[in-house]
Amino acid sequence: MPSSSLPSAKPTRLRFELGLLGVALLVPVLFVLHTREIWEDFFITYRFSENLAEGRGLVFTAGERVHGFTSVLNTLLPAFFAWVTRAADFTTPLLLYRVVSLATLAFGLWAVVRATAATAGASLSQRLLVALFPLVAVLEIKTTAFTMNGQEAGLMVGFFAILVVLCHQEWPRERIVPGGCCIAGLLYTRPDAFVYVGIVGLAALALAAGSRREMAASLARSLALGILLFLPWVAFAQLYYGSFIPHTIIAKKNTLSLVPSAPGFLAVLGHGAAERLCGALAAIYDFQRDEPGAWPKWVHVLAMTLEGVAVTYWVLPRADRLGRLASLSAALVLGYLTYVGLVATCTPWYYPPLSFLSLLALWRLVVTLPALRPRAAGIAGSLVLAGTMFLLLGFVFFHSLRGLRVKQEVIDWGHRRPLGLWLKANVADQETVYLEPLGYIGYFSQRRMRDWPGLVSPEVVAARRKIGAVDSPWGVYLWREVAEEIKPDWIVARPVEEAQLRSSPYLREHYRFVRVFNVAEQIIAAGEFPGSFITYNDAVFLVFRKKPPGEPSPATGPVQPPP
Repeated sequence: MPSSSLPSAKPTRLRFELGLLGVALLVPVLFVLHTREIWEDFFITYRFSENLAEGRGLVFTAGERVHGFTSVLNTLLPAFFAWVTRAADFTTPLLLYRVVSLATLAFGLWAVVRATAATAGASLSQRLLVALFPLVAVLEIKTTAFTMNGQEAGLMVGFFAILVVLCHQEWPRERIVPGGCCIAGLLYTRPDAFVYVGIVGLAALALAAGSRREMAASLARSLALGILLFLPWVAFAQLYYGSFIPHTIIAKKNTLSLVPSAPGFLAVLGHGAAERLCGALAAIYDFQRDEPGAWPKWVHVLAMTLEGVAVTYWVLPRADRLGRLASLSAALVLGYLTYVGLVATCTPWYYPPLSFLSLLALWRLVVTLPALRPRAAGIAGSLVLAGTMFLLLGFVFFHSLRGLRVKQEVIDWGHRRPLGLWLKANVADQETVYLEPLGYIGYFSQRRMRDWPGLVSPEVVAARRKIGAVDSPWGVYLWREVAEEIKPDWIVARPVEEAQLRSSPYLREHYRFVRVFNVAEQIIAAGEFPGSFITYNDAVFLVFRKKPPGEPSPATGPVQPPP
């Protein structure tokens, strides 16, 4: 932001804007107090963090150097907090990480408000609309959830918002150093951040009102500084792990199948665009399905409609450069997630940057519509759009709370954690456990995990490469074939994986059923409501152990499927 923008604002106006920002920040705080949500993947990275803080190295399992995390800050910040506080468990480091994540998000949203406040009219209504944007942003459930539950969304969106503001201001020379630090922050937050920097930079150059050459030169200098600041980590990771590319990226390759609905380039569009259009503003893990616990169809229609407006607003020849910049950037990010990031369907924390851009474009439309002629029509359009946004965001947000709380209490803390503790008590230190959901079970068991698709397990990735493409009723989910190849000491399977196990003569012969962990009755008791399907997938786990030589019993055990 230009240094002159902040001092020129009246103190009363600043207090007004800061007050609304404070109200907005209550939403994430109340969210975490209500749901107590700690996302599965936090415990994957925190096992790295804890090992580093306790002197065992930046590893998931002592003695195994695998780069099994994607966000450097998401791993090193909790490690630092654990080391400084000498934490006995994850509680204090997670609390401090939440504070930093929320503060970064708040700073980015504040930057957006200040960037637009100077151009806002003198009327109270327009100032209110400008200052309300942080509330709009945090009502998007994925942004708030993945800011507060141990993921990196708060850091990503906070740095990203500052990047958008700098691009809107056409990257003034006096912002080269702060801009470089912002880019470095993005790179340390997520490895594909360079894509987002390039997208917003290109969009800003396309819509520039001033000299594109000067803007490109300043942006290039900031980019060079950001890369320079990121190089120490690249060097460390290359020396320590043997590759600066996170093993998680390697492991996720080819984990989703594409069923073409059209030839060539259009196949990807037909497969992914509708999900991405809906996913930007819809709930967590909303796959637009008509099944028990699914979201109402009108939510999907409204989410897709608003997102369609958001990604096409830039076409209109209006003076609102910030809104058009956000819109064009959203269109390009949507393309990135559709054509390059197919896995984003299964990783909803990829969406907050797209959600932020989309909401910023839509809200700029809300702010600027009243200036149209006839004025009455502009005001009416603004009110309708604002009301529609709050209806969708509010409905999804508040109805998500129940499902996420049930998931946390019944599935995560009451089911996966006890299973991990049981494995800790029953599995020997050197034995291996093969499973898919790595976080809670891997952290609380502290045992050697061989996970699908191989986030911390090069052996699993090597097995998948060796197996290659096979004709399987489970598509590319070659869970059974990998189990046959790596021959783990223990297997933890959900019903879908247990079905694969029973289809394998080798696994039936060499593994015996040990125990079932089942909370299906508690999930049924919680009832069916929009978004409740988020609790269904992990309601049942079956544990199998490799049989000693000569033991004749087959792998059998009762299966009670989730509701």
